[in-house]
Amino acid sequence: QDYALRPSSLYRSRPVIYVGGESEPARALVADHGDVWFINGQPLDDVAGLIADVASRSRAGAPLRFGLSAFVVARETQAEAQAAYERLLALSKKDAPIKAIQKQNTDPKVVMMQTMQKSARVGSNGGTAAGLVGSYEEVATRIKAFHAAGIELFMLQFQPFEAEMERFAREVIPRVREWAPVATAGAPAHAVAR
Repeated sequence: QDYALRPSSLYRSRPVIYVGGESEPARALVADHGDVWFINGQPLDDVAGLIADVASRSRAGAPLRFGLSAFVVARETQAEAQAAYERLLALSKKDAPIKAIQKQNTDPKVVMMQTMQKSARVGSNGGTAAGLVGSYEEVATRIKAFHAAGIELFMLQFQPFEAEMERFAREVIPRVREWAPVATAGAPAHAVAR
């Protein structure tokens, strides 16, 4: 309530508040106090349902914005992307002992853990469950579909990071940019890699 940003920002009176988590307390928190809700990578229909739920809640101030975490495997053809995904999935199985320890030490009621158990995936925070595995055109089309559902900010993962990020920038981003409009509710669409 008595927050003061120093040095003061030329662009906003306070930092943008990003909230992650899909539990009921997290949904209530973001509806009451957040600016952007980050959703773990999941199929489009699941993400659309989550957005509908939180967007329907009463809220003071600006409309809530939505982001999605996802792991990208994009290639010239769907078959090439699937082969690359299978290779990454095989590599991720080397983490099985660590994942078993995490599972033992995590409350099974945690929403994220329940969601992660639904399917095999590569990456964190939902990773490839968002379905951004496919040909360049398929991945661009899926990004457009998520955007149409309300996602305007993507936090994307790649492996190996630099080479795959460059591939995404060269092959997928131009396909996404072909579509208009590029903004939702007056706010620009973004892509953030990590």
